[in-house]
Amino acid sequence: MFRKRVIESALSELAKRSVVKPKTIRSVACLVDIKASDGVDPTRYFQELFDLPENKTSTIFYVPRETKEHAQFSPQFNNRHLHWDGTLLHPMLERVTSHHFDLLVNYFVKDNLPLQSISSNINAQFRVGFSTVDHRLNDFMLGEENFMPDKFINTFRSFFSKIKTDG
Repeated sequence: MFRKRVIESALSELAKRSVVKPKTIRSVACLVDIKASDGVDPTRYFQELFDLPENKTSTIFYVPRETKEHAQFSPQFNNRHLHWDGTLLHPMLERVTSHHFDLLVNYFVKDNLPLQSISSNINAQFRVGFSTVDHRLNDFMLGEENFMPDKFINTFRSFFSKIKTDG
């Protein structure tokens, strides 16, 4: 119960921030639920869309519990990394949270506390995800029917270009 309150507080703070679409996208992070996406990583689609080098994109993987079949995905968070007090405990957490990203893609369709906590800890200027998750996590939301990466990127491309930047 305590950790739910801590995460709710973080989400409320996230909702209070001012949303500004970056003029150019120079770095992208994708938070991917491996189980829901069948191991599909949408990061390469964003690399191609924004013509980014590989070192300017990051993928953070989530799987409910650690298994050998998902061992190759790194950094990988699971339920065990969310401590009872609502903090994330992971050896690679600093690497994930210390960077600023122009765009964060929340590539999951169901909420859970670890995913919400990981997403709220990532420093991103603009956030995109699905309308089926907590609306405080995303600045721009797509319907669940766009879950396949090619459809997601095409829909994202057509709407993202129409969003105005401030300044």
